[in-house]
Amino acid sequence: MADEVGRALLQLQELIKTTQCDGEEASASGTVRILKSGESAVDVCGQLIDAARSDVGIIVQAPGSEVAAIALELLSRPGHHAHMRLLCAAPVVHSGAFRAALTQSALSYTVRVADSYLSETVVVDSRAAVLWSDRPGGGRQASFISDPASAGALSSLFATRWMSAAPAKPGAEAGRARSETGRRILESLRDGRTDEAAARELSIPLRTYRRYVAEIMREIDASSRFQAGARAVQLGLLPQGE
Repeated sequence: MADEVGRALLQLQELIKTTQCDGEEASASGTVRILKSGESAVDVCGQLIDAARSDVGIIVQAPGSEVAAIALELLSRPGHHAHMRLLCAAPVVHSGAFRAALTQSALSYTVRVADSYLSETVVVDSRAAVLWSDRPGGGRQASFISDPASAGALSSLFATRWMSAAPAKPGAEAGRARSETGRRILESLRDGRTDEAAARELSIPLRTYRRYVAEIMREIDASSRFQAGARAVQLGLLPQGE
């Protein structure tokens, strides 16, 4: 199955490259169509999502991207029968606009935090997708994919990354983990400091420190102290590489 998905994705990449070389005026094919200048990717995705029967998967990498606008517009709708899965970079999950939209939305959705860079994508029912990629001369472009094999491969890739991503609770405006003390406790957990040493550095009683640790682990859904440090990086609470 993994080999089949890999082959389909490689074929899709080649199709997009070929379409780019053909130029914008001749960019339509039976499987891939690069959206023309002035054509709204928001509208195209909206039409796809309106026709969704069961599942909508969206990958969002930046709070101000076109895909973020699509997600925010979808969340503001009064209701939709398809379940939406949002796989987002940490800055998106923790942005004010995104948290507010999730809090107010009446849709069925689940949010997870991506632990690595992924191409921004909207995939619907494993049958069609819109994929954003870099233009050869700079800038970005969106490609509409109607080929079932290619859309299915994107859906399988989304599912694989989804399973390895961390669950998120973006509606939670604040909590112990997002306080300055919480950040320092997470650093202590990540670095393997003893409770006694960490409590001493923070100038708080040992019992209080341990209570804070328990609260933070519940907030970030960490099953062990070792996992807490890694989850904090996934959720954007600690920077990578420190």
